[in-house]
Amino acid sequence: MSLPKNQQGYSIIELLIASVVGLIILSGAVTVFTGNKSSQELSSGMARIQESGRVALDILSNDIRLAGFQGCTDGTVKPNVLATSAPAITLPAGALWGAEYDGSSWSPAVIPDIATIANKPKPGTDVIHVQHGSGRTTILSQSMAGTTSPISLSVNPDQLEEDDLIIISDCSTADIFRATNVSDPANDGSISVGFAAGAANTSSTLSKPYTITAGNRIDDAMRVMRFESNAYFIADSGRKDTRGFPIFSLFVLDTAAANIGTGVELVEGVENMQILYGERMLSDAVRYLPAGHPSLNIDNVVSIQIGLLVATTDWVTDDDDLRTYMLANQRVGPPTGNDPLQHTGGRLMRAAFNTTIQLRNRN
Repeated sequence: MSLPKNQQGYSIIELLIASVVGLIILSGAVTVFTGNKSSQELSSGMARIQESGRVALDILSNDIRLAGFQGCTDGTVKPNVLATSAPAITLPAGALWGAEYDGSSWSPAVIPDIATIANKPKPGTDVIHVQHGSGRTTILSQSMAGTTSPISLSVNPDQLEEDDLIIISDCSTADIFRATNVSDPANDGSISVGFAAGAANTSSTLSKPYTITAGNRIDDAMRVMRFESNAYFIADSGRKDTRGFPIFSLFVLDTAAANIGTGVELVEGVENMQILYGERMLSDAVRYLPAGHPSLNIDNVVSIQIGLLVATTDWVTDDDDLRTYMLANQRVGPPTGNDPLQHTGGRLMRAAFNTTIQLRNRN
């Protein structure tokens, strides 16, 4: 079969031109893909930071705001503590405590509840400890017959269990005890809470038999709830990012537990926490001081300023982070700067989150 004389293939020059055009198109596609991937990583990183910062501040705000809460008491009632393994500090004076940690010492001196914590806080960060009733309260289903009678509840919104530290209070009296038995004797969903003396409690006698008003009104002054005692701090999560640097997180230590263990990780990527304490003066003005300030009277603190520095767990930026962040009115600068507080730099994306928390249970 013969081909027409005018039928020809591509010349070398045409093939070279086509190859160059193809390479240009391919290069453009790679550039667009790389740009889109980098943009997606930045967007994803910022979304994770925003979510982590919001969750961390919500957790801290909800707990700190309740500091000192023990029902309808005015915050000056000192509870009668039956529990043998209760936290060393109790309401009302111990509702709030804070310290700065430099890696070897605490300012002010560390309280016994967290002195032996296994996962030490990150040097240069703050620690805050709060105590209060949980706020998920209920009332008795029937009045106590005597000071040693079990506590009867028709509902259990706090999911109270054996070994929980529990507070019962009205407007004038409060008792804190360790539950030694939580059962449903009638098999109808109602529960009975016992507080026997022994390893858990020094006594099985409350300050008084707590009672409810006729009709079991929900607005009755008497309240039963879990007693919470939590320390919040920043520590090494034990994991590393893709470049081998440690990942820090926000932790909580439950100091109301019968056996205090290590802190529980709450939010990943929280690198720093700085706190200022708003102390009300005689003039009713509020001044904000760090925990280690020698003239700070923690009993007069009515508000808290908290600043968190949250970072991505992967390197997502093109350049090292040399920015300075403000946390609770305190500068946290890059590792190459002169600020006393510094972040670790690297090609991580960071953001500062700040809030002011008003304490509800301080006069």
